[in-house]
Amino acid sequence: MQRPDALTGWDDELNAELYDRFTREHTFYTDASRDLAARADLTDKQLVIDLCGGTGATAAVLLDNLPPHGRVISLDNAAAMQAVGRRHRDHPRIAWITAQAEDLADHVSTPADAVICNSAIWKTNTTAVFAAAHRVLRPGGRFVFNIGGRFAGLTDRELHTMASLNDLIVAIAVADYGYIPPQQKRRPSFTAAVLRTQLTAAGFATITTDVVTRIGTLEEKRAWLSIPLFARPPGQLTHTQRMNILHKAYEQVDKTRQVTTRWLVVTAQA
Repeated sequence: MQRPDALTGWDDELNAELYDRFTREHTFYTDASRDLAARADLTDKQLVIDLCGGTGATAAVLLDNLPPHGRVISLDNAAAMQAVGRRHRDHPRIAWITAQAEDLADHVSTPADAVICNSAIWKTNTTAVFAAAHRVLRPGGRFVFNIGGRFAGLTDRELHTMASLNDLIVAIAVADYGYIPPQQKRRPSFTAAVLRTQLTAAGFATITTDVVTRIGTLEEKRAWLSIPLFARPPGQLTHTQRMNILHKAYEQVDKTRQVTTRWLVVTAQA
């Protein structure tokens, strides 16, 4: 099994099942979803869009924050992800729409109170998505999303003297499989300034940004890297080879070490 592309490889049933298992066994997505829901202020709202909603981990949290009559539309372009979501998280107040995030306004006619996007906005055409989100929001509605620090231009303020799990994975791949690390591609930088410019152009009047830090465990990181879409290192190794490398690396890493990630969180009001 070859590693699927991290932008287009979501429509795979095995990957979807393993991803959904991660969201149910670890708190990463639930914690982030609760943070976004709190910023959206859903206590008296009626309709929320879960953008790039995957298997519904965020949709389930949004329902918990909405009043009994509140509804969620979970929109994602991967049918496999939504099929798994329907099996594990289907609910009468969740509607599932399979479509591109950029086409949101073509599929939602009722004005929404909020649009939420958890851990995915950087995989989209943000200019088009911001315009679509503004079109579907009622006046005063909120668009809340987060961006991983690597994509938001946030620097890691920690200095580690011990090899990280990622470091060990690469070292073992080089030693055992003759792996040659590729030159690192420059990632698009969705800084607060860039996002503010794009959101203003889309029509949003009030925009606030915040940086949050999350502390995780090595076990959670190991489980994350077991999902085919996120398995490392990139390149032509098979999934089985990557899992063997991950097992060896996890045996060697300092398991008391915490995993710290930083996230840019954006709240925009229509």
